[in-house]
Amino acid sequence: MKTSALLVVTALAWCASAAPLRFLSFNIYGYGAEGLSPQNRAAGVEESIVKCKADVISLQEVAPAWWDGTPLFANLSADFGVVRGDEEEALLRAGASGTYRPPTWVNHEPLLYRKSRLNLLDSGLDFFHLSLQAEKSVTWAVLEDRTDGRRFIAFATHFWWQGNGAESDAIRELNARHVLNLVADIRRKWGDLPVIGGGDLNCRPGSLAHEVFRLAGYRNAADAAPVRSTHRSHHGYPVKGKDGVFRGALRPTAEDVPGMSIDHIFFSPGIRALRHHIWVGKPEIDVSDHSPVTADFEFTDAPKDARLPGSPSTLFVEAARAAYATPAFASYTNTVVHLFAGHMADTLDRPRRGDVVRWIHVPGARNVRDIGGWTGLREGRVFRGTELNAVGDHKLKIGSAGKKILLKELGIKTDLDFRALDEKSRGNCVTNSALGAGVRLVDAVIRPYTRMYDQTNEYAAVLRVFADEKNYPVYMHCWGGADRTGTVAFILEGLCGVSETDLAIDYELTSFSMFSLRTRMNRGTANFADVVAKIKTYPGATLAEKFAAYARDTLGLTDAEIAAIRRNLCK
Repeated sequence: MKTSALLVVTALAWCASAAPLRFLSFNIYGYGAEGLSPQNRAAGVEESIVKCKADVISLQEVAPAWWDGTPLFANLSADFGVVRGDEEEALLRAGASGTYRPPTWVNHEPLLYRKSRLNLLDSGLDFFHLSLQAEKSVTWAVLEDRTDGRRFIAFATHFWWQGNGAESDAIRELNARHVLNLVADIRRKWGDLPVIGGGDLNCRPGSLAHEVFRLAGYRNAADAAPVRSTHRSHHGYPVKGKDGVFRGALRPTAEDVPGMSIDHIFFSPGIRALRHHIWVGKPEIDVSDHSPVTADFEFTDAPKDARLPGSPSTLFVEAARAAYATPAFASYTNTVVHLFAGHMADTLDRPRRGDVVRWIHVPGARNVRDIGGWTGLREGRVFRGTELNAVGDHKLKIGSAGKKILLKELGIKTDLDFRALDEKSRGNCVTNSALGAGVRLVDAVIRPYTRMYDQTNEYAAVLRVFADEKNYPVYMHCWGGADRTGTVAFILEGLCGVSETDLAIDYELTSFSMFSLRTRMNRGTANFADVVAKIKTYPGATLAEKFAAYARDTLGLTDAEIAAIRRNLCK
């Protein structure tokens, strides 16, 4: 019955199709000469963008002067969200180290989306090659249409520019392959979503880069749309006249043909191109040597669920609950985890309303999730994950994008650190939180699993953190957010009445991280079964009462402190 209802809802969402979606690519020309500075052209660029009435916008050659010296983005922000990406993190991922900055930092490729129609679900930035022209990059976003719930991937890009020789063509071919590899990564995270993207590729149809997209099943809107422009996408540089007005001009007629274009919009299967247009009026040709290029699209396939089949926050939990207390239970961990190559599911899922497991993507961290959502436990109060400042071992270190999520989206006030001193010293973060001076750092060195029964002073100090309302929201972590952190999550969840089944499932969900399997059937150092068996020896009619007896009789917490923890965490 549930499946049938789901299919009906999906079909209805598909039938309620949205209006055509318009994608705009526009190289607005970086710095320019004296008369062509961003300050002199900002009004015309803004007028051109507004005139195109696009839903998604790929801009190229957005020099620092566009961000800092003009009101362009401030004015557009009323209607558009801006995806710029975390440049610091992208540089490190591209191979930079320390405080490296490219010697010729010229421009960016931001992606804009119309906020009244689209929701931003995820985004990022990748640089192609630091050793050539570092700022050539691809900015991407996963967007959701408010009208029908459909999700798709969009990207903005600018390829290597220098000449049409074989060497330059080969570099642009690598740029195209980079984009496709990035899309593959995003799809592993969000499912097989359709893709629309483009920008200044600095190459004409038929080039190696175009062949890369074609062989991957993508089509160029300039070829596929039944209505398409007869112009080329770029023209002469605007010239400042004696009257102080700068004016551009189209190429000679013989050269003003679509086959000479270097600005392109590609799209994947599941989408139909309706119209392709190159804007050659005023002020478009006066403000840049590239005209705005738009393409209108409609989606031809039914919307796809943006989660991977068998997502750990849906099918895994359902299957594990059904099999609990049988030998098949542990096999679900082994079977389902292996469906997710590289154990990436936990770091890539976003929280989704209605799910039991609240995975959160935090760049620079892993295994991050809200412990809330289980029956009896509030959401948005306690988050678990990896350390944030390591420089060795798992190579994780929180950057500005990750900090923004933890500080701005989750509102973390307390950094509860279970690591030993030698672990902390590697990241030079012993006296201050890696999240900054505004977050309280609480050192609470503990050992996991059955040590919760003999490290009484240490575990009592940890629980008292959760008795104080001023500490919330809390981010708690050890090294991998698995064993020590998992033991504390087990206690908090138990106090709030989470069932034995769900306690075990939450423990096993750590298997989806980079830190190997955690199954309740295991024996040895990670002995979850013995932890559960011992908590059951405490007095109490319910499991929650047994956890309260543990906190009171073994750790020495008062009834008032236990009540405060429950008041802060329990529904």
